Amino acid sequence: MAYIKGMLYMKKTLNDLKIKNSKYFDSIAENTHFPFPFETNFISLLKETNVFPQEYFYLTNNESYAYFILYKMKLNIFTFGKIKLNMNVKIVGIPCSISENGYYTNNEKFMLEFIKTIKGPKLVLNVKKPVKTAGITVGTTLPTCILVNNFQSADEYLSSLRSSYKRRIKKAIKNCKDYSEVELKGNCPKSVYELYLRTYEKSLYKLEKLETFFFDKIEADKIIFSKDNIDLGFVLLKKHQDKLYFMFCGLNYNADTPDLYYYMLYKIIIYAIRQKCKIIDFGQTSEKTKLRMGAELSERYFYAHHSNIFLNFLIKINKRLLEYKCDLKKYHVFKEIQ
Repeated sequence: MAYIKGMLYMKKTLNDLKIKNSKYFDSIAENTHFPFPFETNFISLLKETNVFPQEYFYLTNNESYAYFILYKMKLNIFTFGKIKLNMNVKIVGIPCSISENGYYTNNEKFMLEFIKTIKGPKLVLNVKKPVKTAGITVGTTLPTCILVNNFQSADEYLSSLRSSYKRRIKKAIKNCKDYSEVELKGNCPKSVYELYLRTYEKSLYKLEKLETFFFDKIEADKIIFSKDNIDLGFVLLKKHQDKLYFMFCGLNYNADTPDLYYYMLYKIIIYAIRQKCKIIDFGQTSEKTKLRMGAELSERYFYAHHSNIFLNFLIKINKRLLEYKCDLKKYHVFKEIQ
């Protein structure tokens, strides 16, 4: 009966459906303002700087609407496991390594019913609150690390930490005292992209790789960390309202930089305090280090579907092979609950 109900819902959902599809986001989103990262300028920049084919959809049927980004890439569908199987997959997501999803809708189930009609394997990334939809498999993916910033100064942040965590950060500050920092908004030196590539190649979970001029054109701050006139690390930070996104970083892993990553995370917190950001989204991966800075995990999920009934059944019964499992202990970083 559940299957029949699902079919009836799908028929009702797709009735009077209007679809607008384009290779350019601004042609479906004209006169519409979205929050970051679904902003027209940002999505258009990703179109230029991400080599994967992208298209954009706008769906409506009177009561419901949905905008979403669809891009195609060859992906190891068992990214978080020991098995390797590369497959051409259609991904609904932001074509950039950020923990937000690639859709904007007032009815997620309405959008999913349409996505089910797209041929082949589909993966919807970074879902925050999944909704149950017939035929759609839900699983866990990389969580993001969120720090609530109630601090007015660096001293207040450090004094709020338990002694062992404070010592670790102070050690990083001491060991990086010879580093200089430069904040940039526009064009970057060549070294920034080289550092980005080094980190990308070292990453365990490779998805999108951006072209060099993304870092020149994006409206965001880049902080470059140098020693002896050599650029050894950078972070790219995007502020939207009172939220700060840690989008990218790069490190020279061949140099002697044992505490530089810790130091960069600390400097991001100081930047957020200065900019009066209430939330820091530290992004996905390196969870243990970020949790030791005071961040908390925020779960993310995926939807998976294949238009082939048999293959879709295999996805459902083997979803654990697609999932990311995060088994981290609870860190009591602060002296008392904020």
